[in-house]
Amino acid sequence: MPSRMFFFMGKGGVGKTTVASAFAVGSARSGKRTLVVSIDPAHNLGDALDVELSGEPIMVERGLWAMEVDLERAISSYLEDCSARMKNTYRHLMVLNLDRYFDLIKKSPGIEEYALLEVIKELSKVEDYDYIVVDTPPTGITIRVFSMPEISLIWANGLLEMRRRILSKRRMLENVRGPFYSEIEGKREKLPSAEEEDPITKEIMAYKEDMLRIRQFLSSKLAWVGVVTTAEELAYAETKRIYEALRDQNIALRAIFLNKYLQLESPPPELQGKIQEQERVFAHLREAFPRVEIFKVPLIRTSPRGTEMLYEIYSQNLHRLEALVA
Repeated sequence: MPSRMFFFMGKGGVGKTTVASAFAVGSARSGKRTLVVSIDPAHNLGDALDVELSGEPIMVERGLWAMEVDLERAISSYLEDCSARMKNTYRHLMVLNLDRYFDLIKKSPGIEEYALLEVIKELSKVEDYDYIVVDTPPTGITIRVFSMPEISLIWANGLLEMRRRILSKRRMLENVRGPFYSEIEGKREKLPSAEEEDPITKEIMAYKEDMLRIRQFLSSKLAWVGVVTTAEELAYAETKRIYEALRDQNIALRAIFLNKYLQLESPPPELQGKIQEQERVFAHLREAFPRVEIFKVPLIRTSPRGTEMLYEIYSQNLHRLEALVA
């Protein structure tokens, strides 16, 4: 059975890595085989766990593994896979210098999102763990990654319709002048005119099935999404936008983590306004998202580092997640 995946979203600097890694440590110590993965180009996961990480999982402690995805490597791997498939599909167009085009595509807008989607797609197939906890890039990038399956399906359907028109015209011409042939490595091959024989149609259909599967996965109970934010008015407005963007992709928001929450018995006058803003934002969130669990994660004296400090955050503030995700 595929692992459950837990995505922790939020803008840069709100503490996604801290909350994600604290949840991962707590899950592992609760008996779940857990892999925590950073797909944020600005990796902080190794710093939070106080271990040196790479692009391959390493054991941090019993039941807990961690890794940081090398984005450049992920992009290269994605493009190499695309190049291999295209070279096989378009063998009759050997004049195309695909390697040159893919070198240019590496720097094109949106390629990072497609590469990250490919990483998520591959992680969704992993069955070695109970939980895979994902520390995501900042909000805007993550939302674009989550929207990629839907966008890609629209694009694939357009390509499929275009290809069907081409094959239809080819069949019409075949009725007049006979089959079309091409020379491939000195071998004469008939160009297909039926969908079931056409490698390009098969490639588009396979891609479409891939995108349908990952879209379904992200909308299923196997994918759990939480937002890490702060109890501030501007952050509240961003959380509403995240909720709406997720809803548009049929992805449920499961929890909100108010990180760096000030909890003072006798706050000084300088902080009373901030305390009032916190309570106001918490009340707004309760009203706006009655079915979403909200966690207050207090501001602590020092930045947490290492599994013991992270587990303390989990045991004191996040332990209710066990029942929530069960």
